[in-house]
Amino acid sequence: MDGGPIPAHYTDLDAAERAAWEMMVRGANDRRHAFHQMTVATVENGLPELRTVVLRGAERNPGRVRFHTDTRSAKYEALKSDPRCAAHFYDHGAKVQVRLRGEAVLHNQDDTTAQIWAGMRDFSKKCYRQPVGPGDTLGSPKEAEADLLSEADGYENFVVAFINTHAVEWLYLAAAGHRRALIQSLQEPRAVWLAP
Repeated sequence: MDGGPIPAHYTDLDAAERAAWEMMVRGANDRRHAFHQMTVATVENGLPELRTVVLRGAERNPGRVRFHTDTRSAKYEALKSDPRCAAHFYDHGAKVQVRLRGEAVLHNQDDTTAQIWAGMRDFSKKCYRQPVGPGDTLGSPKEAEADLLSEADGYENFVVAFINTHAVEWLYLAAAGHRRALIQSLQEPRAVWLAP
């Protein structure tokens, strides 16, 4: 940690909330931003499972983030049976961590998925055309290669997942002293500082 200038969010809860959501929005729109990839945690067979997904959208109001998945994935099945989940972001350069908890809302073959699918590049649609599902056992890696893509366009496998946040925590690491806050919560009507 360096002793660089102290940002406004160091002492201002409103600024911390704005900064967290601005970083998530930027992460959704800029593939080079540290928040472009997030770690999502689900509950599978009573145990936590983590994986990295691409952040596809973030909205401060109503307080939700979006990623895409495949109907054939374990993640999709886990979220269907237990929508409780969490997500984690970390920007090493900015020394900011954002954690959120909430419930997933899944969309498949509806107006939401149709609209997003229509705006996707063909390259992004290819993974949904694999003849095997994510995590399936293969005899050889070639069984999932592009030349074996199914004739279907893959739309039937495409899922839009929103995490509606119940709680958002922000952490800033600083040489002058770390700062941590609960900036959004269903239980706490206002942002509050937490011990780092």
